Amino acid sequence: MYDRLSFIIDPLRSLLDGIHDNLGVSWAISIILLTILIRIILIPLTVKQFTSMRAMQKLQPKIKELQAKYKDDKQKLNEEMMKFYRENKVNPFGSCLPLLLQMPIFISLYYMIRSNPFPDDYSFLWISNINDPSQLLVVFYMATQFLSSLLMNTAVDKSQRMLMYIMPLGIGVMFFFYNFPAALLIYWVTTNLWTIGQQLVVKRILNAKESREEAVALAVPGGAVVEKAAKIAQAPKAQKSGGKSGGKSKKKRR
Repeated sequence: MYDRLSFIIDPLRSLLDGIHDNLGVSWAISIILLTILIRIILIPLTVKQFTSMRAMQKLQPKIKELQAKYKDDKQKLNEEMMKFYRENKVNPFGSCLPLLLQMPIFISLYYMIRSNPFPDDYSFLWISNINDPSQLLVVFYMATQFLSSLLMNTAVDKSQRMLMYIMPLGIGVMFFFYNFPAALLIYWVTTNLWTIGQQLVVKRILNAKESREEAVALAVPGGAVVEKAAKIAQAPKAQKSGGKSGGKSKKKRR
């Protein structure tokens, strides 16, 4: 596996060594900085992920209608769903892309640390050696992963929501049993914290953008309605004044 992932492992190791040697920080801080650098590179994909998730959330009622309509014909349902996604320009797998891209990096870091443990500067906070497992860090991982899933989850179905909430617990149990090095968990906890902060910021930006778009959309027809109401209000006055003038002219003729 190391040989297969060497095209990722070798650049990661060089980058990590460069951060450690040039900045003079510990290996744990180097991993945190490396994680931040990776997440900065993935920002465009992450924004696309959030946009896709919000679009999917808004389209959920229509998706539910299609599922109910074609519940007995799976092939027709798949065809209609793909057609529906194309018409609305939504990629149902767009929300998974950042996670899929991070998994090879996570696996590469695992093999990199296992084959070349950090020789020095390996203490961090309460952790005496980041080459060794840390049960407390696993708990931090589960907590941050749960919060990240809570903020990201847009599923309407209850079973899907429960799966998103239970998944961090399952992965945490795996970390307990397989004794992953603390260095890997530092990477993953940093990733979760970055994701949480980024979700809050992007959600706020998208909410403000959507509010502006709604205000613009409402302003145009609203202006037309006001103008139409003004004309309707003026019409009786015109008719009334017209009636009076007509009456006066009739009196004059008499």
